Amino acid sequence: MKLEIEKGSFGYIKRKKKRQILLVFLMLFIAAVMFITGLFLHKFDKSNLCTMLAILMVLPMAKFFVIYVVMFPYKSVSRERYDAVREKLVGEAELMTDMVITSSDIAMNLDFIIITDNQVLGLAGKKKQDIKYIENYLKKTLDSNKLDSFTVKIFDDEKQFEKCIPYRQFEKNALQEDALKIIRTLAV
Repeated sequence: MKLEIEKGSFGYIKRKKKRQILLVFLMLFIAAVMFITGLFLHKFDKSNLCTMLAILMVLPMAKFFVIYVVMFPYKSVSRERYDAVREKLVGEAELMTDMVITSSDIAMNLDFIIITDNQVLGLAGKKKQDIKYIENYLKKTLDSNKLDSFTVKIFDDEKQFEKCIPYRQFEKNALQEDALKIIRTLAV
């Protein structure tokens, strides 16, 4: 299992959840070993440096657990759905999948994001999400990074999303790369 998982790649949510829970248990194991080692080295006196270090191991463990909790309700898209969307892309359009994006208010799940030279198209992963909020959040984020030439459209119906997949050819440009990087940084 690779340690770094690229955000937006197929199966990202599934692999990220496995990685996070593995890291939680690893940190717990390391903290327990440190605590027990400190007890043995200091004749079962809990007031020692190893105990303090074991307590500090809770901080990264909590970080990994919070990410796991945020991602827990979401699932990766199936290979069939991913391949179906991938086949419809032409040219230099970028496809991202399994995106969990967080704002200060809510966590948002997008099954697919397609980035072209001037558009960001997305398909909501859960049905009862506020589509307008997601569109506005992505648009404001792109605008604040001087990418205001992009239009953002999020769909909650897969058929409508597939109809809007661009069929025109275009050249990959720096703005498209910048938009891809910015949206990738929003993901958990």
